[in-house]
Amino acid sequence: MIAFDEPFLLALEAQRRSAHARAKQERYLALLQAQPGQRVLDLGCGGGDLCRALAPLVAPGGRVIGVDSAPEAVALARRLADGAAPDGPTFERADGHQLPFADGAFDRAVCISVLAFCEDPGRVLAELRRTLGADGRLLVAQSDEDTRVYNGHDRELGRRIMRAIADRGRDPWLARRLVQLLTTAGFRSVEELVLTDVERRFTPDAGGHIVAHAWRKYLLEVAGIPEQDYVRWLADLEACAQEGTYCYSVTTYAYVVER
Repeated sequence: MIAFDEPFLLALEAQRRSAHARAKQERYLALLQAQPGQRVLDLGCGGGDLCRALAPLVAPGGRVIGVDSAPEAVALARRLADGAAPDGPTFERADGHQLPFADGAFDRAVCISVLAFCEDPGRVLAELRRTLGADGRLLVAQSDEDTRVYNGHDRELGRRIMRAIADRGRDPWLARRLVQLLTTAGFRSVEELVLTDVERRFTPDAGGHIVAHAWRKYLLEVAGIPEQDYVRWLADLEACAQEGTYCYSVTTYAYVVER
């Protein structure tokens, strides 16, 4: 699997500042309906971008806690939140399979782009349900990895690299089974969304450009893609951008459920 070290986490933070990612985050925040005074858990918080967006929504009197199993993520999130308001988010290292919180500790929870990397997603969802109060609401979202595509001239090369990227987690198809997993965990569905990102610019501020470069270490060192092939793939994407045929797209399944 991909390593969530600091350089990769910083790249994800940059990707979350892209236009499509920001628009998606606004949708998520609206669906979560966090209110002042509520307690919110962000499972798999990464560098803490979503936590920092949530904190003002639950102020005054609320609390946002971000947890991640990667110590690098917790350290980065704390550093990026340094100097925030006293009611800003806090961050802890924790395993989603066994959360260190009491039953009913939270009013809201989010779990975004996490479950496909978990050994037992059903257990993680059960833990999230346990830590939510009686009227608790969970937002869970996951990309369908085989819908993550770039346009290129070399189809064989593009398919090989996209297959490697899709397989960077434990289960690239988990998004397709989220309904069943949530139902088994005991949640009641409130809303289902299918969100598709489409980008036509291969520029440093675009999400597709950021993650294409961020995956370099994983593709070369874990997936076994030769460096010359990776460089050739990036050049192909640049060529498509120059001629106006570039496209990056991915589909995300998102669910709002209640305990």
